[in-house]
Amino acid sequence: QIFSVTVKPKVFKKLEDAQANYPQWVAAIAGKMGEATESGFVLLEPNIQVFEKKPKEAKPTEEASPN
Repeated sequence: QIFSVTVKPKVFKKLEDAQANYPQWVAAIAGKMGEATESGFVLLEPNIQVFEKKPKEAKPTEEASPN
């Protein structure tokens, strides 16, 4: 679904800062479903949290001990 959301400048700045400062990031978006649009809906009372997405480190492979 595609949704439309209007956020305050402070929240939009958080998104811009994440784009500029994090190599990978994710945003958790919540809110109330509003009016339907052609391709989705409008999100009312949005709450957005931005997090840096850190790549998972590969686990070191254990060498098999000879028996």
